[in-house]
Amino acid sequence: MTIQENSVITDPDVAPVKAYIGCAWFNEEQDRLRQAGLAAIQKNPTISRKFSHYPLDFQYKDLNVNEHPEVMGDVEWQVQTFRADIAGIKGSDLGIMLFNPSYIDDGIAYECGVLATMNKPVVLVIPDDDEKPLNLMMAHGVTRVIKISELAEFDFRHVTLGTYTGQVF
Repeated sequence: MTIQENSVITDPDVAPVKAYIGCAWFNEEQDRLRQAGLAAIQKNPTISRKFSHYPLDFQYKDLNVNEHPEVMGDVEWQVQTFRADIAGIKGSDLGIMLFNPSYIDDGIAYECGVLATMNKPVVLVIPDDDEKPLNLMMAHGVTRVIKISELAEFDFRHVTLGTYTGQVF
């Protein structure tokens, strides 16, 4: 079997990975990337969506923050949400972070840092058409940066180190 960079290899003897799927959904652009990312992840046979940790699947006390934004002001909800996300990161093989350079999200940056300190690969997924420069720490603090159009076919069982060549600030 030959491993080709960025292509999906459908070897039934190799299990799909458990990912921590980080994203923001606080504006229309972020939500579009979130929806496109989840659809691509669902199509990718190298990712176990069932056993991955997507924080919105594990909301504390089943309180949907989109339907009940007032829970974000509740300290108990905040602490338990943080703890659940850290447990999700610990239980994952790697991180898949859906990130809009035009709408920087501190939470995604933090999660990337936690994954990196745990020596877990981090794949930053950015929109195809967002030309805004990436922060230096996001561009080079992750294992790989890919475009959303690559997500459905990227082989997450064999993530190799890449060098981001786009603009940074």
